[in-house]
This record gives sequence, C-alpha cells and structure tokens, in this order.
Amino acid sequence: MVREIYALGALLLGMSALLIGNGLFGTLTALRMSLEEFDPTMIGIIVSCHSLGFVLGCIYGQRVISSVGAIRCFTAFAALMSVSVLLMPLSVQPFTWIPLRLGFGFFSAMVFMVAESWLAGSVSSEKKGRIFSVYMVINKGCFGLGQVLLQVADPAGDRLFMLLGVLFALCLVPIALARHEAPKDIGEDRMSFRELYRSSPVGVMGAVATGLANSAIIGLSPIFVLSVGLNVAGVSTFMIIFMVGSLALQIPIGRLSDRFDRRGVLAVVAFSAGLTSIAIAFFGDAGMWLLFALAFAIGGLSAVTYPIAMAHASDHARAQSVVAIMAGLLLAFGIGASVSPFLASLAMKYLGPSGLYFYASAIYLFMAAFTLYRMSRRAAVPDADQNAFVPQPQTSQSSPVVTALDPRTAEKEGTGVGG
Repeated sequence: MVREIYALGALLLGMSALLIGNGLFGTLTALRMSLEEFDPTMIGIIVSCHSLGFVLGCIYGQRVISSVGAIRCFTAFAALMSVSVLLMPLSVQPFTWIPLRLGFGFFSAMVFMVAESWLAGSVSSEKKGRIFSVYMVINKGCFGLGQVLLQVADPAGDRLFMLLGVLFALCLVPIALARHEAPKDIGEDRMSFRELYRSSPVGVMGAVATGLANSAIIGLSPIFVLSVGLNVAGVSTFMIIFMVGSLALQIPIGRLSDRFDRRGVLAVVAFSAGLTSIAIAFFGDAGMWLLFALAFAIGGLSAVTYPIAMAHASDHARAQSVVAIMAGLLLAFGIGASVSPFLASLAMKYLGPSGLYFYASAIYLFMAAFTLYRMSRRAAVPDADQNAFVPQPQTSQSSPVVTALDPRTAEKEGTGVGG
C-alpha cells in the first residue's frame, strides 16, 4: 500500500490542494454572501450555479478533453479556477458572482475529470479498492481541512480568496511534474435516464433526492449556523464535525446494508435524516453542543444515502453496464444538486434560516416513503447477488469519471434487472 501511494504521490498531492481549495470555496462564498446581506433567494441561485456549471462540465467536458488533450485542459481550467476566485472579491455583487460561480463549476468539473481519470488509469484492477479507499479519505479529509482554513483570515476580506487562488495554482505543480502520462482518453459510457430508472428506481431516486438535500445542506448550512448566533469559528467547527460524521458512519451503516435489504436500510437512514433535520430546525439555537451533536448525526446520515443507493443499483447491474450506471447516478445527483440550493433558499426566505432543514427533512422523508413503496413492489436482491458496500468520496467534489476507480467496476459478474 505504501509503495502504491508513493508512486501516485505527486498526483494525490496535487489533488489534495484542489480538494482543500474546493472545501474552503463553498463555505467561504456562502459566508461572504451572508455577511454582504444578499437576499436568500439570490444566495440560493448563486450556489446552484456552481452545481449547474459542474453538471454541464461533466456532460460536455469529454468532448473538450478529447479535442484539446488532458494535460492542456487540466492546466487551462485549473488556471481559470484560480482566476475566478481572485476576481470574486473585486466585485461582490450577484450579477458578477452568478457567472463566476457558473464558470467555476464548469472549470472544476473539467479538472476533476482529468485528475480522476488520470488516477484511475494509473491503478491496476486488483488495487482499485485500496486506492479508492485512500482517495475517499483524502477527499473528505481535505474538505474538512478547507473548513479549518476558514479561520485563517476574515471572510469579509480578500485574503481567503487569495489563498484559494494559491491552492488552485499549486495543484498544477506536482501534476505537471509527475512521471505518469496523462490519460489518452476518458470513458464515455452513457445510459439514458429512462434505462437507468428501469434498472433501479430506488438508485435513481436516491441519487436525485440526495443531491436535492445534501447540496443545500453543505452549501447553505454556514448561513444557518451564523443565524443561530455562532461566529466564523463556530461555522468552521460545524462543517468539520459534519464531515467527521460522514467519515465515521459510512462504513458501519454500509455494512448493515450488506446484511439486510439495502432498501430497508436506506429507508431507515433517510427517515432518521429527516427527523434529525427537523431537530436541527427546531433546536439548532438551543445550544452549541447540541447543534454540534446534530451536525455529526446529519453529516453521517446524509453521507450514506447516496452510497447505499449506488450499491443497490450496482446489485442489479449487468457487468457491461455497471460503469454507465454508476456514472449516471452521479450525474443524477448533480442534477438534483443544481436546483437544490435555490429551492432551499425559498424555504429560508419564507420560513427563516431554519427553512433549510425543514426543506431537507421533506426530501429525506420523501426518499424514505418512495423506498418503502418500492419494497412493496419488488423482492429484495438475494444475499449471494449483492456486492459489498463501497464508501464514496464527497459527491460535490467528484466527477462521474471517479466511478472507474470503484472496485465494483472490476468485480461485477452478475446480471439482472433492478428494483
């Protein structure tokens, strides 16, 4: 393992700088908009622009990479990410931040596609599982480290945006000097959403619902935390604890889904996430430690809904379609995420900051209800046909190309049609 990590060290180091910057970027921009007293609906639109740009990058990026080349794309779009964040403090206005967030989402999708395909292409099939696990820890750990950097300077100033520019520029250095060749091509496995839904209704709805709920929570929670009286350090701590929860609970809950009908576990998790969201909405201002405990719970519960939905879909996938299904589910997540902050911002506008978690609770409870309905329509997958649960990296910091690293893409041998 150490030898494998060392061989990919330059690539992982560059991606770490990228991931740290991405983690800091989302929280910083949400805080800055709140401090500038942007209208809640406008904040939702601007945050949604990031996910929309990311989805567009995932859809059209392969054509650009194929025509220009991977290394040129990585260099150009990483530079554009740096330029975008450096321009943001020059004019903190909705009419400038909307195109900048949209562009940043597109640029980051292109960079992630190249970097993750590069990583996948450097790993043999038998080592995918280990490298994927390391990447998941790096992904979530770097997101948490990005929250720590939030305390380095005042979000109302320019210095944190300058730090972001440095991080996105630094990600170029180790990758440009790496000995591994850039990927010759990036997979273009495609499956229509109609085919995807036929394969696994629970998988598709779970991915979309998770995007609808989780993107809003991650993007807008800093605003909620400020509203209950905590300062910037409190926001940073909340987001760190949120991410620790997602790391701590994925594997134990995932192992339960290996032993029982995944849909039943998903329904329980979604229902629990809905109740936890309601608790945050009602009691988020009751005390800092209670809020942090709820942050840990919602972080863990929200992080596991998508991996269970993907695991359920992969249980039903034919060997030749498993990559397309996984990539399709990640895109389905992105589509939900692209409208989620805007919808949540409407709830916050009319219900107050707690509306964010009332909105999230409605999505999670719908997910639970739909999953229970599907359980009544089709039998569970036999234990012998189930794949092992695989934890997933932070979905807001991955492109569909990351599915090529998932060990199930090399192990899947069964066939069938899903439930």
